[in-house]
Amino acid sequence: MGKKKILVINPNTLEETARRMEEECRKIASPETTVDAVYIQSKSDFSSFVVLGYADLAICAVETIKIAWKNRNNYDGIIIAGFSDVGLDPVRELLEIPVIGIAEAAYHTAALLGHRFSVLTGTSKWTPPKEDYVKAVGIESKVASIRPYSEWEELLSPDNLEECLIKAGRKAIEEDNAEVIIIGGGPLVGYGKKIQDALGIPVIDPTLNALKVMEGLIDLGLCHSKIRRWKKPKEKISDVSYDRRWLED
Repeated sequence: MGKKKILVINPNTLEETARRMEEECRKIASPETTVDAVYIQSKSDFSSFVVLGYADLAICAVETIKIAWKNRNNYDGIIIAGFSDVGLDPVRELLEIPVIGIAEAAYHTAALLGHRFSVLTGTSKWTPPKEDYVKAVGIESKVASIRPYSEWEELLSPDNLEECLIKAGRKAIEEDNAEVIIIGGGPLVGYGKKIQDALGIPVIDPTLNALKVMEGLIDLGLCHSKIRRWKKPKEKISDVSYDRRWLED
């Protein structure tokens, strides 16, 4: 297949996460694929490396949209690598290249691999919006459970994080009848294979899954439809013009 350039956006301000996303994606990318990862730049009034609340989420969505807009002509596809798929609809609306959210892609892939799947998420605070999101993407009947693996009481070490994920995954299998596990977070990139070896069922690393889905879409010449939901906004309605200067801030 032809050469491809894919941008992975880490929709928070942690550079380390972006670097790990880039490193892990490059390990599995096709030889003709170039992968770059970026992150939201900290500002004097905002720096969120962990999205703790809806206000953080809203700010991260706006910054993600700006990053995607500025890179729209430099890449063949863009991956939004936060498990809330922040800014996904606006970015798809604005751009003419394929755009994937790691959560949506993971849900649909998991549905292909087992009767029902479970999602492991960082805190019970984010289980309600994930419950709503699986309904929104039409995959609710395939969900066995959405289980928190911690409550963000402290930043877990890599070993403790792996242990928590495995423990939650086993509960999902034994108590919820899950046949597939999704590790629900972009910062968890690289943990999928470790967890899969321990659990013995398919475990989806959403960032890496999105990369391979994106490569396939580009190779097949496919992009999201632009005739209805993600149709490009009108430049002008009557005498009112649509001002996009905020995208360049």
